[in-house]
Amino acid sequence: MNPLRSLFAITALASACTAALAAPSLPQPDGAHAVGVVRTEFVDPGRLLDADDPDSGPRRLPAVVWYPATGQAPADGAAYLSPEAGTATVPAISRLLRYPLGEVEALAAVRVAAGDHAPPAAQAGGFPVVVYSHGLYLYPEQNTALALRLASHGYIVVSIAHPGDSADLRLRDGRLMATRLGSPGDDTRFIGAWQVLLGADGLPARREALATYADAQSATHIGRAAARWREDSEFVAAAVVDGQAPDDLRDILASADRSRLAFAGMSFGGAASAAGCRRVAACRAAVNLDGQNFEADLYDSPVGRPLLLMLSDWPRYGLFEGQPRDTGYSPNDLAYERWDAAGTTADVVRLRLQGIRHMGFTDLASLLPASTRAERFGDIAPDAATSAIGDVLLAFLDVHVRDAGPAGLDRAIDRHPALVRHAPTRLQRWAEAEDAGRVHGATPANAL
Repeated sequence: MNPLRSLFAITALASACTAALAAPSLPQPDGAHAVGVVRTEFVDPGRLLDADDPDSGPRRLPAVVWYPATGQAPADGAAYLSPEAGTATVPAISRLLRYPLGEVEALAAVRVAAGDHAPPAAQAGGFPVVVYSHGLYLYPEQNTALALRLASHGYIVVSIAHPGDSADLRLRDGRLMATRLGSPGDDTRFIGAWQVLLGADGLPARREALATYADAQSATHIGRAAARWREDSEFVAAAVVDGQAPDDLRDILASADRSRLAFAGMSFGGAASAAGCRRVAACRAAVNLDGQNFEADLYDSPVGRPLLLMLSDWPRYGLFEGQPRDTGYSPNDLAYERWDAAGTTADVVRLRLQGIRHMGFTDLASLLPASTRAERFGDIAPDAATSAIGDVLLAFLDVHVRDAGPAGLDRAIDRHPALVRHAPTRLQRWAEAEDAGRVHGATPANAL
């Protein structure tokens, strides 16, 4: 062989090995099953892709599906993102999150422990299905580490994109759906009412604000988005249950237990999951990872389904400007239970993960440079956060979807010292004060 050519070959091989060693990666799934992955697209003929454009055609919902597979994942795994996402979604993530493009471009090179279109596994009784929703302006692969783990433990995870509210994405017909960042003409009463719900003391002011909030919600971009996401999840769940899913999921869903569904999501997707699950008969439980409720009818109202609510470390970092930093109060305390029964619903599990910021609930904490980790994702180690989230979510689903004993969930929570069980003590005091005021013929305007 030509010596110069040999030198080039050796140099190229060394460079490739160095790049492989330096490439960011996600934790390996630890369940008994290998994992397969398929990218597909659901089509809802009953709604428009873009509600403001009558010529946009039916609503299309790109999806990534992870599922229990036979055999072993190939040595080089599967791509974290599709080629289309690498060119359309990655620049949008950089733009929307204000992360340098050079950092985010590394996502296109990530490989994960799954096999593209791997033969699906089967088991007696079938595998439960989890319908997953990403965060606002994010992307359906954002919690791949969690999805891989669930799939390896026998769940089929269908993570859907929400076009227009996702980071830019390419549809199967080639159209680019860009992110829409709000719209003019929103009802200005909504934000004022929201600020009262977020920060006011006592319940009387909140009750008054809630009536305004409910009246104004449908006339706002965020309110319409909340309804749209809930409807997206409900449509996908119905397609799974009724056997109307895309053809490329036929073999995968042949091994599904269509009577055992869960809804889960992060941020806006988590809130949509809680709101949607209660409307779907087959949905047995919901998971909300740090998503603030925006549904008016879920404030001061029971969610009606088992719910895991895992929140970021708001006393340290806060999720919203003006949010109280009291460990005994989160704005989500106002949702999912009646205010006079806050913290007493056994199937509503409220946790705070110490040391994590909001975006720490995504894969980006593991895949982007460590030098910026604390300011973007919190000071909890990514592997510790991924383990805590995965352990508790899996145990919660096993209890409420697979009818496992509740002790497994308690053990999963207790294994992670960073997890704190949250009691809405401030809301409880407000409710007690309001009740005492009624007994004495007057309701206090303020109660700390």
